[in-house]
Amino acid sequence: MAKQADGAKQADGAKARPVGAVAGQPVGLFVGLTTLDTIYLVRHLPGPDEKIVADDLVVAAGGPATGAAVAFAHLGGRATLVSAVGSGPLAAAVRADLAMLGIRHHDLQPGAPALPVSAIMVNLASGERAVVSAHGALPAAVPSAADAARALLAGADVVLVDGHQLDVAVNILEARRSRPTGSGAPASTGPMDPASATDAADLADGTATSSGRPPVVFDGGSWKPGTKRLLPHVDVALCGSAFRPPGVGGDPDEVLRYLLAHGPSFAAVTHGPGPVRWATARAGGEVLPPAVRAVDTLGAGDVFHGAFAWSIAALPRLTTAGLVDALAAASRVAARSVTSFGTRS
Repeated sequence: MAKQADGAKQADGAKARPVGAVAGQPVGLFVGLTTLDTIYLVRHLPGPDEKIVADDLVVAAGGPATGAAVAFAHLGGRATLVSAVGSGPLAAAVRADLAMLGIRHHDLQPGAPALPVSAIMVNLASGERAVVSAHGALPAAVPSAADAARALLAGADVVLVDGHQLDVAVNILEARRSRPTGSGAPASTGPMDPASATDAADLADGTATSSGRPPVVFDGGSWKPGTKRLLPHVDVALCGSAFRPPGVGGDPDEVLRYLLAHGPSFAAVTHGPGPVRWATARAGGEVLPPAVRAVDTLGAGDVFHGAFAWSIAALPRLTTAGLVDALAAASRVAARSVTSFGTRS
């Protein structure tokens, strides 16, 4: 890995744009999974045949893209979420939650019972959680709803995809690729033109990518069938420590090299409270999140991705320095999020 860029050593040393500094409201498009999460705060996980009483309960819309949209909206952005929620009383609860948060929702399964449910127990002592989810095979999007989702790209300042609803995500991103540039520049054939790709070496003269299209962020919690189809459309890949491409081990540098070879021009791997490793083709480094006492780590990655998307949405162009600053800002927001129970407080 190349030498770490100056200013990227730790979150409190990076010159990240402070929260609330964006003029106007950035617009974000989020494509992926929505679940209904029932989150219990418990003193210990129940043993066999044991019944326990939770200290607290939160019921809220969850899922990677959904959690990112929630964070984006909380920071002042206008978020549109594309996911399958469907019909029924549980779906109604999710729609009410999203509406209360000001998130516009485009349903990929209108009229069908499609909503996955997750049961989550958070350990009061450690902040760690145990999750049981029922979303193994998501239903395919209704064709008319999938086609209509392409129109939501218009006006977006940033797009985030989480690897769920893959066909819809690829369909939208292919529309992005064919979208005319705002500056009259020739359309690039990929997410970022290699001749102007982000790199610390380009910063002296201000060179950076500016295609007139919204940047695409990939939330890679884990490798999913079809992920390789998505990567060529991605500008920035932010992956967790559990993300393992086929044939690639657990070394973050190996994962970063794989990502950079398959589409993204900037990639990062998070590791809970540990350093965030990042890389471009010619530079790399780490961002250290601030140390906090974790009460509940649930959704911290989703918050991180939503805050990162918010931070880059108003950038006139993507530069390595700007993206590293966004990592630092997102790390601070995510660190704050784990100091309280649930995914809303």
